[in-house]
Amino acid sequence: MTKIDDGIQCRYVGSHRQEKTTSLEIKPTAPKPDFARTVALGVLGERIGRYHSTPHFTQRVKEREFDVFDIEYAIRNGVCLGEGIFCEKYRNFKYTFRANIEGIDFDAVFALSADDDFIRSPLLILITGCFKTDSGKRIRSY
Repeated sequence: MTKIDDGIQCRYVGSHRQEKTTSLEIKPTAPKPDFARTVALGVLGERIGRYHSTPHFTQRVKEREFDVFDIEYAIRNGVCLGEGIFCEKYRNFKYTFRANIEGIDFDAVFALSADDDFIRSPLLILITGCFKTDSGKRIRSY
């Protein structure tokens, strides 16, 4: 029993075993696709931030015959396939935008770094691009 001021006595009746506490892990929420589009176009238009091409992106550019202008076109004129996805390993939000280029659907995949400020200095990571053909390559019509 414990005596508290004013003569009130209290008795603790809870468990004497201390339970482990678990922290709530809060997964970062991905910015909406329209916001991601605005940020990505600002970076590609050299108005804000910077971009980084992954080695995978560089390899796919050569293999699939697309370039950063196709990526920009898909982001500007395409539709986002779903919401942004948070990748804990790389600490970024990944997006896929699809647009029709020269009569063929093209997917542009990029990410925005979760560790960088989206407004002042965003980091855009170019991941890959793919034409929706059997080979993934552009079909030349000329």
